[in-house]
Amino acid sequence: MKLNRKGMLLVLLIISVLLVAAGCAATNNPYRTNDEEGYNISIKFDANGGFFTTNTSVIVDSYNLADLPKDSNGDAQIALLAPNDPQRDKAAFTAVKNGYFLAGWYAQRNGEGENITYADKWDFENSTFTVKADGDYSASEPVLTLYAAWVPLFEIEIYDLNSGTKINTTTLSPLDTDMEHIQLPSWDEKTGAMLLGKFPKYDGYTWGDVYLDAEGTQKVEGAEIAHPGKINYADATAENPTMKLYVDYMEGEWFYITSAKQLANNASVSGNYILGADLDFTDQIWPTAFMHGNFTGTIVGNGHKISNVSVTQTNNSKVNTGLFGQLTEKASISDVTFENTTLTIQGGTRVTGASFGLLAGTVSDNTQITGVAIDGVLQIEADAYFGTDDYVIGLLCGTGSLEMDDSNITCVLIGENPQGITVTVENGKVILGIKE
Repeated sequence: MKLNRKGMLLVLLIISVLLVAAGCAATNNPYRTNDEEGYNISIKFDANGGFFTTNTSVIVDSYNLADLPKDSNGDAQIALLAPNDPQRDKAAFTAVKNGYFLAGWYAQRNGEGENITYADKWDFENSTFTVKADGDYSASEPVLTLYAAWVPLFEIEIYDLNSGTKINTTTLSPLDTDMEHIQLPSWDEKTGAMLLGKFPKYDGYTWGDVYLDAEGTQKVEGAEIAHPGKINYADATAENPTMKLYVDYMEGEWFYITSAKQLANNASVSGNYILGADLDFTDQIWPTAFMHGNFTGTIVGNGHKISNVSVTQTNNSKVNTGLFGQLTEKASISDVTFENTTLTIQGGTRVTGASFGLLAGTVSDNTQITGVAIDGVLQIEADAYFGTDDYVIGLLCGTGSLEMDDSNITCVLIGENPQGITVTVENGKVILGIKE
């Protein structure tokens, strides 16, 4: 009988449907298929509330007793394979349950609900399952069922030490090899920013000291901490699964600075910086954001020096210039020495309406400046003078006042001086004039 093309396609479609139906029947009823193939021994793995990556909750390994090697008593010994064992002919089956880790496969599961207990954890590496030769077996009745025992992931609860508010809960797997060596947040040696590792970001704050108690008496020393949690694998129970940490957060985003390049790369007028070393700016440009901006951040100097900084006023649109354009009422600088600092007011620079000072163009009221010293030179190119008195130039700052020693700051004219410009310093303020 000849079939036209449409007829052949119809036959192929019918055959495909029958094959799919047969495959579905085999998948939905594996025992019947196994019986038909002579398989009469089955081992069941029950995901027990979880599921396998094949999107099933149960998998079954079946064997034909007649094909199994026998010992001297005629009994067969089966070396079971864990579902995710890579030795399986087909893709390994991984069992998962959201929020839990797999403690193992257990032959005994007792109780109901939250009171379930487990016993007889199966040792896949060293144990075998014995099948008696004289037993009456059917693949529809598993000779052994192994249950997945699930244990909730371990937790680290993180609290704000000052407010007692829980900030975040971080989960860890008890199988994590770093459980004994959990790295606490630390400063990145390259960037100076904070590396959080397994710990969460707290928006608007930076990690500070870490404590084990809410009273802040048990400070964690060192760069890492061990989670106290342990698993009792005999019955799949967890001991001390939750660790609480109390953190003295620092407000704002902070950087730990150990080089001039770090500070330059992370410069922000709202930035917060802790100095961990002396900073030499000989081969590094001082941040323009600091030089002209309104600084609202914090610098904690820890007794270190910032040296060899040279800044030049070349931008006529900027009216505040110094190491900092303006130190606002929110700014705080403490325990740092600015050494060998130079501010140059270049020829052709706008003077009218501007404020200049070696530390800052303008200092607002309530700016926090403590333990700060500065030395250096304020250089004014003679042809920067426009013949107006609408400017403010100070050794320390142009506008505002600072309770600081300015005796180590000098002010000099540089360059050709055809107009005969003069410079006079009175009470820390610089006055430009013209020789008569």
